[in-house]
Amino acid sequence: MQRKQLTVQDLKQMVFQINPSIHYSLNEQGIITIIRIQNHPIQNFLRKLSFNIPQKTYLDLDKYGSFIVQQIDGKKSVYEIGQILKNKFSEANENLYDRLVLYLHHLDVNEHIIQLINY
Repeated sequence: MQRKQLTVQDLKQMVFQINPSIHYSLNEQGIITIIRIQNHPIQNFLRKLSFNIPQKTYLDLDKYGSFIVQQIDGKKSVYEIGQILKNKFSEANENLYDRLVLYLHHLDVNEHIIQLINY
């Protein structure tokens, strides 16, 4: 089964924002570290039983992922982010938008770092 090819108009309508419940830090090199608080009741219960469950987990994004997440502001469309990405990184190619949409979808659905607010 083939998926629908997104048009430029679709990309111009897609807008993401950072999930307000996400905590992150930005270092001097521009790398974002996502900080996840591990405070689910089951995790807290298992800690009381002396299981070694960290209070926080950390996810370091690479330079591309960090750059993309820094562009997400709830106003820029996926098309605009792609144009900025293409200007910043010369190695961006004709598959730029396919890869960008796939990455944003992963951050939204699997990682819950961003949220789609307009499409």
